[in-house]
Parts: sequence; C-alpha cells; structure tokens
Amino acid sequence: MSTAPPPAPLTPLTVTTTTPQPSGTIKAAWTEAQVKDRMFWFKGFKDNKKGGVIFDDKDVLKKQQGVVKDIMLQLGAQLLSGKLAVRLSLPIRLFEPRSLLERIPDAWAYAPTLLAKAAHATEALDRLQHVMAFVVAGLHFCVGQSKPFNPILGETYQSTFPDGTSVYLEHVQHHPPVSAYYVEGPLKLFTLSGQCEFEAHLAANTLVNAQTGTVKVQFANGSEVQYAMPKFKMHGVVLGERMFEFTGECHFHDVSSDLRGTLDMDGNSSFLGRSHHDDITGTIVAPATKGAKPHVVAKLTGSWLNHLHANGVVLWDMATSPVYLHVPVATPLPSDVRFRADLISLKQGDMDEAQRQKIVMEEDQRRDHRLRGHDDGGGNKRHSTPKR
Repeated sequence: MSTAPPPAPLTPLTVTTTTPQPSGTIKAAWTEAQVKDRMFWFKGFKDNKKGGVIFDDKDVLKKQQGVVKDIMLQLGAQLLSGKLAVRLSLPIRLFEPRSLLERIPDAWAYAPTLLAKAAHATEALDRLQHVMAFVVAGLHFCVGQSKPFNPILGETYQSTFPDGTSVYLEHVQHHPPVSAYYVEGPLKLFTLSGQCEFEAHLAANTLVNAQTGTVKVQFANGSEVQYAMPKFKMHGVVLGERMFEFTGECHFHDVSSDLRGTLDMDGNSSFLGRSHHDDITGTIVAPATKGAKPHVVAKLTGSWLNHLHANGVVLWDMATSPVYLHVPVATPLPSDVRFRADLISLKQGDMDEAQRQKIVMEEDQRRDHRLRGHDDGGGNKRHSTPKR
C-alpha cells in the first residue's frame, strides 16, 4: 500500500460510562453530539411523488455521465499498446474522499439509541422490534451518489460513537471484495458483526445491489438477533431521472425466543396503487407451541425515509429520534484508511496526484493478487512456488 503521513487525527467526543458524572453533564454532552441537521444526507436529492427519492445534483450527474468516455479512451490506449483491457481505472473526479470502510458505519448511526434500547429490553418482542427499527433507520444513509474508494486488501478503519460504541472494519478479500466488521457497544452492552460483500446486477436502465451475508447482533444478556439486509434498487442509471428505492424482503430471527420478523420493502405494491416506493410493511411471528400454531404478534408499518411503527407504537421517527455520527479514532493502526496516499491527495485538492496514487495502489494490489496464485481477470495467473 502506498503511504504518506496522515492528516491530523480527529479526537472523538466520549462520554465515559464508568466514571460518575452529573446527569446534567451527560445530558448536555449527548445533546451536543447529536446531528443537528437530520436531513443533511438529502443534499442533492428531491422527493419523488411516487415515493423514494430522486438524485438531482446536476454537477455530480454530469461527472458520472462522462465516465464512459474516459473508460473508452483508456481501453483504446491499452489496445493500441497491445495490453489486455484489465487495468481500467475510474477517474478520480467520481470519488468522495472516503474509503468504503468509512462509509459502511454510516448505516449504524442509530446504534447508540436503538441497539441500546434492544439491549435493555426485557421482552424478546421489544428487543426484536428495536433491532428491526435500527436497520430501517439506517437505510437512508445508504443512497449517497459519490463513490467511495474501494478498500485495499488489509486496509482497516476504526471509529467510535459518542456513547463509547467502538467500530472496527478490515478489508479481508480482494476478489470478490469482502470487508469484515465488528461493533461493540459500551461495556459490551451489544455487539454487531458480519461481512460486507456486495453483488450488483444491471438490467436495462436499472441497477440492483445486494449486500449478502447474515448480520449477527448479540446482547449482554446472552440473547441474539440475526438479520439480512434488503436489496437496493437504482433506476435511471443511463437515461432518465435517477430514482432510489429498497426492494425485496428483510428477514430477522431472535434466536432464543424463535420470534421471526419480516419487512417487505415493496410495501408500494398495493392493489389500489395509493402507497409509495418507500413504504414498508412487516410482521413478527411467534413460533408454534403446544396447542397453538405460529401467529402474528406484531404488525409493522412505515417508510425507510422517516419512520417505523409496530402495532401503532413509534419505534423510530427521523424528526425526533437522536442520531449520531461515528468519529475516526485519534490513534489509528498503520493500515488505517487515513494513511492512503490517494485519499490524502484528494483531500488536499491535488486531483492529478490522487489519480496517480490510485493507479499505483491498484497495480500493487493486482500484482499481490497474482503472487498469491489468483487470476487477475486477464488470464494472467501466477502460482506461488511450493516450499520444499
């Protein structure tokens, strides 16, 4: 990995949970740490009359539309030089100055509140409902249109939330790309762990992106909830307005009680056609017992844009529920994303140097991939020599 001195580290706001503090001090610190503008993520978007959101930032869209031309120029240059077209590099202007590892935790912004409530729940139903709300509440953070940098194998990221929740991520596989994560609440009140592997499918003018794998949430009382993420759908990839929605079903399982929850992200498919693309419906079903069949114990309704209710009770409301952002740790590992030379150059505004560093790092990773005995996609394969 190409390196350069990192920028000055950010010092996270911490509220020490083990040291007694006046209640007013804690309350003031938490209030100060809350995101003031809860609609900051909506910049560049507009509401869609049929639900969901439409990306309408003309400058960003213009940059993205020029990518095809850039790729064709790279392809032509490589063919003329006799090289196989497996070393294409996206132009730096498409990227935000963050790695994917920094962006993934954005969806966990409600962990300090909703996962904490789930951890303190005395009933399995209450626990499962708050985990489901935690997932829905984080979805709107996943629609940003500036592309993050792809992580380099072995790259890491560490951050904290104001309550002391710690976040750890590492990119553990190059192809297909897989990133592992582990989140630990204060005093191990809860942990969240899993792996991120994204599968994208392009059909005509629509892109469907799926995050595969099971997410596991474990609590201090020994209970555990597992779930899978819904699919993300983007219309207007090439032509027309770029509209976003989530699709498919999202399944949850409280292991100890065997309660099972389902969220239908296609709640817009009503016969009368009056619902919206962002509507969500769902149920929680209790298992069969002696003398009783499986039965629904909760019905959920809402929208990934603003709220989720269970049996009419508010679980999450964007307008009133506190939300917090993760802050990079002050003393990162040498493998941290903040040591990436291309990211540092981009943050400093040096686009040419950022592009050069990005290409160098990509070539280094391809070479390392081949040395490990993998095909780089162009038929070039090299196996390590066996030890004798």
